[in-house]
Amino acid sequence: MKKIKALLEKHREIVLYLIFGVLTTLVGWGVYFAIFWGWKALFSIPPSDVSSTVYLVGYTVAQIIQWIAAVLFAFFTNRKWVFTDADRSVSTGRQLLTFSGGRVLTLGIDYLVTYFGGRMLAAALPSITHASILGAEINLADVIAKVVAAVIVIVCNYVFSKILVFKKVKKKE
Repeated sequence: MKKIKALLEKHREIVLYLIFGVLTTLVGWGVYFAIFWGWKALFSIPPSDVSSTVYLVGYTVAQIIQWIAAVLFAFFTNRKWVFTDADRSVSTGRQLLTFSGGRVLTLGIDYLVTYFGGRMLAAALPSITHASILGAEINLADVIAKVVAAVIVIVCNYVFSKILVFKKVKKKE
């Protein structure tokens, strides 16, 4: 038990980042799937439709709103609980702007991996594409692609946050 505690203390920042990364992902997914599935139900988009204009608009709207919710949640949790040794002389506004800029980059990664990954999986494994969850017809390839995108995004976001946003206080020599 002492070894586990020592290991957790040694890697506290990464452990907390992963915990809040998972929570951020859950917040984002909750927003994304609620909006996207709601959109698809509202416009009666069948599961096989993955290229119509109405599908792409709903997909884009869900991605953007998910991004805003996740960025705000991640920024404030990371600032308060994860990167506690960051230079606090940098204004919150400046940090949020830099943080958001990095997240714009990973939004693009998320968007592309989810969209093209979902399409490639659907083409390669057509038997996994359709399922019914809570009465809604969904494309499982999109869900799998979203999970893969999340892993890539979490790693990229940690590196960006550590290096550019929440830099440690520079020690005077």
